[in-house]
This record gives sequence, C-alpha cells and structure tokens, in this order.
Amino acid sequence: MSDQQLLTLLLGWSSLAVCLAWLLPTRWQIPAIAACGAGLLASVSVLSLAVLAAGVLLTYLVHRIAAGNRAATIAGIATVVAASLFSLAVGQRTGEGIGSAVVLPMGLAFYSLRLIHYLLESYKGNLRAHALGEYLCYQLLPSTLPVGPIHRFDEFLRDLRRRRWDAMLFSGGLERILYGLAKLIVIGDYLIVEKLAMAMASVMAAPGYEGIYFTALLFWIKLYVLFSGYSDIAIGFGALMGFRLRENFNWPLRSRNIAEFWQRWHMSLSSWCRDYVFTPVMSFTRSHAVAVLASMVVLGLWHDLSLRYLIWGGYHGLGIAVYRWFDDRTNGFFARLPEPLRTIWHGFAIVLTLHFVLFSFAITSAIERFILGR
Repeated sequence: MSDQQLLTLLLGWSSLAVCLAWLLPTRWQIPAIAACGAGLLASVSVLSLAVLAAGVLLTYLVHRIAAGNRAATIAGIATVVAASLFSLAVGQRTGEGIGSAVVLPMGLAFYSLRLIHYLLESYKGNLRAHALGEYLCYQLLPSTLPVGPIHRFDEFLRDLRRRRWDAMLFSGGLERILYGLAKLIVIGDYLIVEKLAMAMASVMAAPGYEGIYFTALLFWIKLYVLFSGYSDIAIGFGALMGFRLRENFNWPLRSRNIAEFWQRWHMSLSSWCRDYVFTPVMSFTRSHAVAVLASMVVLGLWHDLSLRYLIWGGYHGLGIAVYRWFDDRTNGFFARLPEPLRTIWHGFAIVLTLHFVLFSFAITSAIERFILGR
C-alpha cells in the first residue's frame, strides 16, 4: 500500500470517528471511536488487527487477575514481544504493510510499546479502575495507529472521562491537521520527492562517501517530514475528538547537542525509553552511561531488528554518554562565553549536532549498501 493510500484511509476513518464521537448518544461514542480504529487497521493489515486484539485481551486479563504480580507481568511482556516479532516476520513475508517508511505490519511497533506500558503501569499500581471498552479505545484511537505518538493510558483516560465540546480545541485540531497535510503533500511529496530527489539523483547514485552522505541527508529530511506530518495529523484528529495527545517533535533541527536532540525528536518514544529502560537500568547499575547506552540500543532495535540499527543505537548512546562526560568537565564553560562568541558557538553546535545525527544514517546506509549488498 502506498503512502497516498494510507493517508486517504487515515483521513477517512479518522473523520468518521470524529463525526461519530459527537453525533452518537454518549454511551455509543467510545465504542464507535474504537470501531473506526479497528476498521482502519483491518483495511491495511488484518494480521496487525488480530495481534492488537489479542494483546489487548491478554494485557487486560493480566491487569484484572494478576496486577502487581511480577511473574505475570514478565510473562505478559514476553508474550507481547514474541507475538510482535512473529507477526512482523509473517507480515514482511506476505508483503502486508504500508511501505518502507513504517515498520510492518501497520502500527505494530507503536501499539506494542503501548501494551508494554499498560502492563508495567498495572504492575506499579498506577492504573485507575477502568473498563475494557475504555482500554480498547485507547489502543484503537484511529489517528495514532500508523506512526503514533505513543500516548499514555492515564492521560488518555483522564481526557476520555472529561470529554466536553471545546470549540477552541476543535479549531486548533483542524489547524494542526492542515499543518500535517502541508508537510506530507507540499513539502514531502512535491518538494522532496518530485523536486529535490530528482535533482540529487545522480549525486546520490555516485559511489563512495559523497553518494552515501547525500542519500542519508535526503532520507533524514524525508523521515522528519513524514513522521512530524503524521504526528500533526494524529494530534489534530485527537483534538477533534476531545483528546490532548503528547507532542512528538519540538524543532529538533535546532538542537545544540545530541542529548537535547533526543529530547526534541520523537519525544513520545524517547520518554517511553526513559521511563521503562533508562530509569530501571540506572537504578540497577548506578551508571548513567550504561543506562543511556541500553536505552539507545533498545530504541535502535525498535526501529529495525538488524545489525545496522544495533550499531545505530550504540552510536547514539555513545554520543550522549560522551557529551554528558564532556559537559560535566567543562562545567558550563560555553554558557559563560561573551554574547558574540556564545552565538557563534551555538550556531556551530547546531551544525555539529545535525551532522552527528546525519552520520548515523550514513552508517546505516553504508552497511546496507556495502555489507548487505543492497
């Protein structure tokens, strides 16, 4: 399925969900939203819908029967991970999914993290009493299925129970959707794919480092536009239905170091790794560097279970650890520079950070081109 077909399905099912969310009697609004999410997922990948439905039932049963039980929680997480790996392999083999930009089958990588989040929060005792229908609506919110954001259940449940018509929120949601569509259609499809990619085709095809560099540059630009555009649409449709979803991007290209970059890029995923990987590893090892490295390796493998993304995650983890070591020892030296020098340093730091990130994609491109022979 092409990106254009996915976008059409996303807009159609999400628009239907918005209409039903306000026009139906109150008791039917939440089931209708969940049904629209199931319809969107089934339109793209029946396998993915089946895995999500099974995961919802499993995790809900663990919560209701064995909340706070460590063995049951670990078993539930292991089952979710195993089912995700199996369905991913089957989906890739049968050709299901929505294209190279998103992990196959559709939404698998995102709702798997939401399932694990639910189990861990249940184990900690942080979940308020709720019905299965409310949990289904959380997992099947249509606009979040393709590429997130990875919203949290407690925040969603709060909005779900406080839903009231809010003209300002609705207006802001429409504006956000327009921003997302402009990114995807005008910037992504027209400027990047039709104009920039064609203009740079001969350069990217060139052998050696020049071709790798510009291939990575174009890939990163397209990736940012794609993910931020879909995130805008997801957040916008969430607002139309009365939900305030987490932001996913906060001008990451303005980051002045790699730690700040990961506080601005794919923020819902970064915060998930912070809460469920970094914090436990930090508590166990008392080592910031080890915790950061573990978090970034998990984040890399989440993108793709491959050697190239294992190296990609380790590269970013090592970069953050080195930056923290450097920052501790300079003790804010650059922040105390005179204004003109500080401005110059900030500009240089932004360029340096962008190229550090860009080089990580150049690494994956080089591995794909020279080692995997693609």
